[in-house]
Amino acid sequence: MNIKKHFLRRLLTGVLCSAVIVTQAVPVFATDEYGAPLVTATPTPDPHTPYYKQPADTDSIKDWTKGPQIEGESAILVDMFTGAVLYSKNADKAQYPASITKIMTAMLALKYGNMDDTVTISQENVTLESGSQVAGFQAGDQVTMDQLLHCLLVYSANDAASAIAEHIGGSTDKFVEMMNSFAAELGCTGTHFTNPHGLQDENHYTTPYDIYLMLKEALNYPEFTDITQMASYTVSYKHSDGSDASATLPATDHYLTGEAATPKDVTILGGKTGTTDKAGNCLALLSQNAYGKPFISIVMGASSKDVLYQEMTSLLQNIN
Repeated sequence: MNIKKHFLRRLLTGVLCSAVIVTQAVPVFATDEYGAPLVTATPTPDPHTPYYKQPADTDSIKDWTKGPQIEGESAILVDMFTGAVLYSKNADKAQYPASITKIMTAMLALKYGNMDDTVTISQENVTLESGSQVAGFQAGDQVTMDQLLHCLLVYSANDAASAIAEHIGGSTDKFVEMMNSFAAELGCTGTHFTNPHGLQDENHYTTPYDIYLMLKEALNYPEFTDITQMASYTVSYKHSDGSDASATLPATDHYLTGEAATPKDVTILGGKTGTTDKAGNCLALLSQNAYGKPFISIVMGASSKDVLYQEMTSLLQNIN
C-alpha cells in the first residue's frame, strides 16, 4: 500500500513539473487570420514643433491667402506702404527677444548720441555673462560712438551695447528707463526691457508686433540701414596704454554673409538677429521686392539657425 502511494506521488509530481516547464518554454505571439505573427512598427517621431500645426492668425480672415506653416513660435509680415499685416502668428505673444533688443539700443544712440564722441570702456561694460557675444574690448579702451554702433548692429556685440548705454544714459539703469519710455511712446504695449543687449532676464520681453513698431521707427535713421546691410566691419581703436588694436567682425545675418540664400527678387535692406537658449533663434528684417516695395518680416523662437532662415525665406517668397 505504501509502495503504491509513493509511486502515485512521484508520478503526479513529474506531471506537474512537466506542465510548468512546457508552460514557461512556449512563447505566445499575436497572429493574423492565417496564423502568421503580427509585426508592430515602431512609431515615427513627429519632426515638427508644436507650432508647425498651429494655423496663422491671418488664415482666419475671409478670402485671405493662407500663409506658410511656421516651425518658429511666432512670425509677422507687414507691408510697409499700407501697414497691412499680410501674415501673423502669435504676433502679440510676449517672448524673449535676445539681441533684437539692440534695435532699441541703436535708436537711442542715434537719437541722443554724438557719433564722434570717444567712449572709454569701463569694467562694467566687459563684465558680462560668460560666453556672450563680444567685440573683445578691454577696460580703458578708447572707442568712438560710431564704432560702437557698428559693433552693436553688425556683430551684435554685447560689450558695445553696455558701453553705449552707459555713455548715453549716464548709467545702465537710466538707459533702460529711456528704452522703456521710448517703447511706450512708439505704442509698444507688450514690451519691457531690463538691459541694453538682450541677455536673458525673465522680465525682459517684447512681442513680434512691438518689434515691427521699433524696426519701423529705426528706418527713420539712414545710418541704421547703412550699417545693418554690412557683411562685416573692421573696428580700429586704442588700448588704455595708447597701443593700437583692431578686429574684423562678421555680420550675424546669414543672408548678408551668404550662409543663407536670399529669395529670388528680394533685397535685404537691414535688420537684426537675436539668439539665446531661451529665446531661440530670432530675426527681424527690412526687405524689398522686385518693384522696390518695402516689407518688415519677423520670425522668433526657431529651433536652429537653419530653421530660422528657412522660415524667413518662406515668408519672403510671398512678397513678389
